Amino acid sequence: MSQSHHIPKKPLILALLTGICADASVALLSHSVVPFSFFPIIAFGLAAYQLLQYYRVHPMLGNTPICTLLGFLIGIFGHSSLLKVQYPELGSNFFALIMTLLLLAALSIKLGLSVDKVDKKAG
Repeated sequence: MSQSHHIPKKPLILALLTGICADASVALLSHSVVPFSFFPIIAFGLAAYQLLQYYRVHPMLGNTPICTLLGFLIGIFGHSSLLKVQYPELGSNFFALIMTLLLLAALSIKLGLSVDKVDKKAG
């Protein structure tokens, strides 16, 4: 059973949180419908700083960089679709929802959650 490098969960969660906070920060600064709060800006700074500190200490092996990028984009598009559900005057959430689902499918393939299930059971 040859498995590629194990992808740690911490950078994936930090990238998802960074994406959510980045979209929340942009939304509260650019849309008048969204109530203003300093929390998304502070959380974005802290999450990005922690992600940077993680990458300074641990090497990026295997599919870790692409999976982290996918997690960041899932956070952005996921929060965007949620925001458009809460505030319909911002527009349709169709594109953001489809992109979130496609990125989630790509991430599950990269992590090996949806592919090679038959090979693992047979082996």
